[in-house]
Amino acid sequence: MRNRFATLAATMSVVAILAGCTEEKVPEPTAENCGPELYEKNLASLSKEANRHEFIAACKSFLASKKMTEWKFEKSPKGKY
Repeated sequence: MRNRFATLAATMSVVAILAGCTEEKVPEPTAENCGPELYEKNLASLSKEANRHEFIAACKSFLASKKMTEWKFEKSPKGKY
């Protein structure tokens, strides 16, 4: 009888430990992940609505910061010095 309870307790603890390992990870916002090709695939792969919102917000933030740091070199106009 004790052997059955010990086996059941061990089985339940293994199941509980493995249940924590299946947590869905949100992809990191990178140029590839937030690009038009992979963006939709990453959204489709996320099953939880909260994870989708987190990924969308992270991509928006990444793209906004990328846009703010981009610059284009423009020559200064010739002055009459």
